[in-house]
Parts: sequence; structure tokens; C-alpha cells
Amino acid sequence: MEVSGRSGPSTPASSRIARTSRKKACRKCVQAKSACDLTKPKCKRCRDRGTSCEYPALIESKSGNTENQYTTVDVSGLSTTSDSISLDSSWPRSLVNSAADVSTIADNGPARPDSDVALDFQQIHLAPMTDAEEIRDRWLRPYILGSTGQEPKQLNAHTIQYLTCVLKSYLRNLLNLTAPPFLHSMQLGTYPPVLAYCFTLVRAWLTRIPGCEHMILGTIREEMGRIESQDAVRSDFDSLCSFQAYLIYSMTMYFFPGAGTLEEHQSFDTQTHIRMQEIAFQSAKVGLTCRAEESQTRPNWESWIVASAKRRTLFTMYIFTNVYNTQLGLPNFVAEELRGTMAPESKILWEASNRAVWEREYNRHLSRWEDGMLKISELWKSAETGTDARRERIERWLQSADEFGMMFFAVCAHIHGC
Repeated sequence: MEVSGRSGPSTPASSRIARTSRKKACRKCVQAKSACDLTKPKCKRCRDRGTSCEYPALIESKSGNTENQYTTVDVSGLSTTSDSISLDSSWPRSLVNSAADVSTIADNGPARPDSDVALDFQQIHLAPMTDAEEIRDRWLRPYILGSTGQEPKQLNAHTIQYLTCVLKSYLRNLLNLTAPPFLHSMQLGTYPPVLAYCFTLVRAWLTRIPGCEHMILGTIREEMGRIESQDAVRSDFDSLCSFQAYLIYSMTMYFFPGAGTLEEHQSFDTQTHIRMQEIAFQSAKVGLTCRAEESQTRPNWESWIVASAKRRTLFTMYIFTNVYNTQLGLPNFVAEELRGTMAPESKILWEASNRAVWEREYNRHLSRWEDGMLKISELWKSAETGTDARRERIERWLQSADEFGMMFFAVCAHIHGC
């Protein structure tokens, strides 16, 4: 009796043709539950984000079966942090995990350009700053009050509280894999080790467990000491990254001191403050403005990124210094040495994801500012404060300012009026 639906003669196992497995999406697209275009060596989504792209590879197991396992096609250098870092079994597990997650910080924020678009940060064209020494010696001003010829700025308790909250948020956001707003996303695309190591250590300090404070603090101090002793003959880009890292370390030590020994609680002191301003001077003296910016023409993208990031980092340091001096009962003064420095740039320029977008938007930016870019001194109190012409320029700038620019404006408006 035959059974309906009976299959035909079976094929011997030795003569079966192996069925080709369907193509698998890369790991990042699988994790994000996004469509993957399966392009190799990098899919479009990973290229747009500047991340590594890992595809499953068919690996034959001992049993003779094939298994899908991911193989890394392109690995970012940031996950290795610094050449000097060694995350072995002697480090607390929370610190090792913190370092392992640092590579994802660069995945957040504006997308970086495709991998075939190279940025050359060795060809930077800036106009040297003639009075950069004023940045280095700024710490002296509160102690030589009579020789400055200036009236101290008035910062009330609410202003200091506001600034403290903002600066602390920049540091806490590292736990959310978001870099501070004075670091340009294209900087992170190059994975500078000094910043990678900084992010690792700051996240480790903020998430530390009892018993490892002394070790993490000692490592942070060693890294700060290494930055202090770096050779002055370095690229301008490397100098900027070191300045940014030192500022992040300094703010971390000041706003999030250890709760243990007196040594941990006073991690940021006057000597560290002085050294921070020396490092700022080394970066600023090369220039805060592109040569093309001075002539109202379009600079190359790399020069603009470095100049813009320098300005934002320096503004952040000055704000931090105002908080530090106020807490010590010392006066603060208007930064006359920065009078001609341009105010933070527009959101669309700062977040441009590739060279073509940035060049197009910068051309539009030039057409809007034929009367000259807004300087930060235009946000200070002067005879022009409150005039129609000054307010028109400020309002024009505010229309395209990003969150950092709005914060900077809020501080200036509160102190100087607009």
C-alpha cells in the first residue's frame, strides 16, 4: 500500500550539493535592526558612521558543518586607546569595560565622511596669535588687580551655578558616549590616542568602585604629566588634542573630586591651573583664526576644523577659569586678548558631515556675513551695546547658533547685557 505524498528515492549524503547560505547583514546593522546593503569591505551605513564593519564568515567546525561567525573587516584604532595603556587582569573589571566601550563615542553626533575621503590635519593654515602670552599669564591677573586697568566682571551665584551645571554635563555625557561640544566630530574620526585615553580614564573615574580611586587618579595624573612634558615641536592638530584632553582632565578633577583622602579631594589645584593655561598658550600661539577667515574667503576644511575647535576649547577653559576663581574668592576680568576672536560658528557648519556640504554651507555663510563675522567682543558691554546695528548682528548670529553658542550667549548676556 502506497502512502500519498511519499517522497522519491533519497540521495546519498555523500552526493548532496551543499546549499549556499543566504547573505548575512553586518553585525552593526543586525544590532541596529537596520537594512544592510551588503557592500564589502564596508556597507554604506558603517561608512557613513565611520565605524568598523564586520560580516559573518563561514567557518568549518570540527564536525564538518559550517557556522556563521563574524570576522572584522575594518577595525577602528580608538579601541586600542593609547600606546601606553594596558588593560590586563590587574585592572578592575569596571575600568576594563569602560575602556572597551570608548570606541563607540565616535559613533555619536554628526556622521563623519566616507572612508575614501581623507582629512589631512598636517596642512593647517592659521594666522599666529601675537599676544598669546596673555593666555599663559592670565592666572596672575587676580593677584595684580591694580595693574590691569579693568573692572572685575560681576558673576553672581546663579551664573556660577549655571556654568557649573553646564560644564559638569559635558563630562557626564561621556558616560552616554557623547563627546564635549568643543571637540569636532572629525577629530574623533582620526582617533587621536591622547583623547581616546582621556575618555577611557574619565569614564573610569566617574564610574569607579570603592578601592580603585587611588589607582585611577594616579593614572590620570601620569597622563596629565605626560601631556605637560610633551615636546613643543608637534603638529598643531596634536597640540589641540592634548589641550582638549588636559582641559577635560582638569574639569573632571575639579568637579568630581575623590571623597577619600585629602590628596584625592584636592586633585585640581593652582599649579594644575597654571599648567593648563600654559598648554592652552602653546596651542593658541599658532593661531585661532584661519588665514582665509581674515580675508573673508573660504579656508580649507581641515584648517577651519582646527581653528573652530581651538576657539571653542579656549572659550570653555575661560568659563571654567571663571568658576574656579569665583570659588576661590578671586576676581575675573574680560578676556581682552581674545577681543578679535570670532564667536562660535553656526550649527550647520559645525555639524557638516562631509567636505562638499561644509564648502557649500560656508559659501552661504560668507554671503550672510559680508560685513564681517561676529566677534565675541560684540557680546561684551560697550558703547554699542543695545544699538540697533549691534542687536541686528547678534540676532543674525543667534538664528544659526548651536547649543554651545547659545550657552556662550546666555553667559555674555547675563554679565554684559545685549
